[in-house]
Amino acid sequence: MKNFWQQLEKPIISMTPMAGITDSAWRQICKMWGADIVHTEFVSADALHYDSKKTLKMLKYKTSEHPIVVQLFGRRPEMYPKAAKIVESLGVDGIDLNFGCPAKKVAGHGGGICLLRDMDTVKKIIATTIESTKLPVSVKTRMSLNAVQGDPKQGKITVFDFIDALAEFPLAALIVHGRTYETPYTGPVDLKGLKKARKKFKNGIFLINGSFQTVESIVKDLKYTKADGIALSRALYGQPWLFKQIKDYIETGKYKEISDQEIKDTAIKHAHLLWESKGANGFKEMRKHLLFYVKARPDAASLRKQLVAVENPQQVEKIFNKI
Repeated sequence: MKNFWQQLEKPIISMTPMAGITDSAWRQICKMWGADIVHTEFVSADALHYDSKKTLKMLKYKTSEHPIVVQLFGRRPEMYPKAAKIVESLGVDGIDLNFGCPAKKVAGHGGGICLLRDMDTVKKIIATTIESTKLPVSVKTRMSLNAVQGDPKQGKITVFDFIDALAEFPLAALIVHGRTYETPYTGPVDLKGLKKARKKFKNGIFLINGSFQTVESIVKDLKYTKADGIALSRALYGQPWLFKQIKDYIETGKYKEISDQEIKDTAIKHAHLLWESKGANGFKEMRKHLLFYVKARPDAASLRKQLVAVENPQQVEKIFNKI
């Protein structure tokens, strides 16, 4: 099976999995605006191993979403072979392994970034996954975490330790978030550390990640770190057009500000796509996206009161067509 990562033009402008955000409707919107790769919401290897219908439902996608990658999390290596085979059977393009999530529901149970405290288990998870699928396998992590929970005096486990552990594996890509487990979403991204990690990682594609906010700063940081691309996350909230703006800026040195009409059209399209995929029962999930779309408007406060009550795409259209 072809390694799609090697066929992409650089720099690669991708996205990361985000729970409750990166469903099929959102991925289609991101592809519409130029995303090179999309990821599903991260899913439990254990859940797939035990044939969870709810988890399989999360992995439904449209052909327009290719290339699409499924990210797996979990701390038990024996769960990954069956999970990887199921993912491959779905016809997706790649598997990503989560060694970076700081969320309590993952890291709090020894998964995500906390797996780096047990590098033997990390290696087993990677090895069993690669052995069980023909899909290209990538991994995601962070800059570091305390070697002992809550005790920084005991030293740190770093992305450089992780890269050393990866050396024996034919990985497709490494995605590194430029913050630590202890400061997951606040404070500056460690650009110097990302640049060093890029230089050290020889196995495959290297992408940076970490709440980069503006088009100019994203392109500047890509050049500084010499990364092969960037995986966007929370910067995309309410502005999926970042993909196009970044690409335009790289190609021409300038980009067009998004118009009010384009924002409205995108929000309405998003609402219809979500309705198609999840129906009335899932449409409440659209409300948070709508709030992101209007957050920069001067009338955002009054719009929020209306948008938090919408129940279908037609109501969304009615509100946006009045503004």
